[in-house]
Amino acid sequence: MPQQSLRTERDAAAAYELLSTASEDPAVLAVLTDEELTALAGAEAAALAGTPFLDESELERGAAAAIALRSLVARGLVQLTDEGRETEGEDLATGAEPRRAAQLDRTLAGLLTLRTSPLALVHLTRRVADQTTSLLLSLHPHGGVLEELITADGFHHFSLPTREAVPARLARYVDADQVAAEADGATTTATAAELDAGTTEISRRLQDARALTVVTSADGGTSSQLTVVATTDAVLAMDTPQDAGERVEVRELGASGLEALLAAALPDPAAL
Repeated sequence: MPQQSLRTERDAAAAYELLSTASEDPAVLAVLTDEELTALAGAEAAALAGTPFLDESELERGAAAAIALRSLVARGLVQLTDEGRETEGEDLATGAEPRRAAQLDRTLAGLLTLRTSPLALVHLTRRVADQTTSLLLSLHPHGGVLEELITADGFHHFSLPTREAVPARLARYVDADQVAAEADGATTTATAAELDAGTTEISRRLQDARALTVVTSADGGTSSQLTVVATTDAVLAMDTPQDAGERVEVRELGASGLEALLAAALPDPAAL
């Protein structure tokens, strides 16, 4: 069923309608499971943000997606018959009349359009003990943002924050226990091997990690990555080292410094 390469006037209109509802503290607009997202967008697109439930389960992905699709049809979120469909308008790529085996609910159509056509992406992976969650931001022109929170059990929560609200939301995700100090602290330089050794003060502080978040930004041809560690009493940040001999700066961040760092990690779609 996935037809993510086809974009119609209805898809575009639904996406713009969703972006117009963005707010500083948005409600969750929709929740999809790994299986439902795979059924709607395809395995490759679903895996963009991770599919933790399907990764851990013994279910065959195609079969799981087919079962999920039946549920979406039963709930009226996917329309298989022509009766009751909205007009799709033209295929945006060719101008021709589109041919679709199914029509998605308007909200889902808008969400998938935003999710599969961003100008830039920011992906955060946060590990606490043995549990990992992810946050995927799809960035669009004029400050448009689609936020997708993926829980450890494979539920994808979609919301639409304003661009201005994103740094503070990311800071709350990275530093959930709010251990960041009021002001930035010291910066220490060391090799990756020295940080792993546990023999220096900064390496011992890093080993006190309670949450480790890797932030990856991609805007077409370029990408960057940094690591943020929340310990019992501080937030430390560094560029993600590529080898043991690389020297990196480890910075202790205050609350405002953490927000500023995460704001700087957001690519600017206007510059693309």
